[in-house]
Amino acid sequence: MAVVKYINLYFKLIGAGVRAQLQYRFAFIMRIIGMLTAYTGTAVTMWVMLYQFQTLGDWNFYEMLFLLALAIVSWGFCIILFFHFRSLDTYILNGTFDRFLVRPINPFFHFMAMKFEVSSLGQFIFSVVVLAWVSVELQIDWTFTKALFLIGAIIGGVLIQGGLLVIISALAFWTTKSEQFYWVAMYPARNLTYYPLMIYPKLLQWVTAFVIPFGFVNYFPSTVILEKETPFFPDAIGYFSPVVGLLFFILSYFIWMQGLKRYKSTGS
Repeated sequence: MAVVKYINLYFKLIGAGVRAQLQYRFAFIMRIIGMLTAYTGTAVTMWVMLYQFQTLGDWNFYEMLFLLALAIVSWGFCIILFFHFRSLDTYILNGTFDRFLVRPINPFFHFMAMKFEVSSLGQFIFSVVVLAWVSVELQIDWTFTKALFLIGAIIGGVLIQGGLLVIISALAFWTTKSEQFYWVAMYPARNLTYYPLMIYPKLLQWVTAFVIPFGFVNYFPSTVILEKETPFFPDAIGYFSPVVGLLFFILSYFIWMQGLKRYKSTGS
């Protein structure tokens, strides 16, 4: 019953947040257009890069587009659910984080439900169009099992990226500042996902597989769907993407709750 209660409460909280954001419709539309333009620019950059050499490693343009689209669709869901975690330090410094502690709700859940970023619709439009396009170009046989795996991989990617945002935000409990770590850790890690992991040095591949597991966001799942080999890793490693995402998010939640125990109000 407690789970049902939290689910109902979550939808009520995000409903209020969405209505507030839609009050500024022009800004909402312009953010969607901005997202579409930015990711289209990334795709064009890939095309220009591959125009001369045709492939990067053994990945062609359409396979790299699939890799990009898979990364972006999971990032879109991550923005909806967790992007505001990077601003946790602002709430701590302003003293407004205290309100999440005085209400009879799990503080992590309450903070997560505080905002629902609907402008990530731009990511979904781009991803759906590109996935449909490359599926035709690559003649992907979308069986029920493969489609189900794609959904699981997207969920795993959301949990991995959201988990890293949660860990970064938790640093604010110890340092009172954390958003700078987003640009040091999260931003470079996301950029790595735009290209096949195999092109990077072996050490970096190992780190993105077993330390900050961004290889499981899109690269390893893509090798399963596109039936490609994974040098230095077992070919079946991509099947573990949903499990890796769940385990990484559980770890991030534990770190966040440990940080919460050390929280001291700034009194602002």
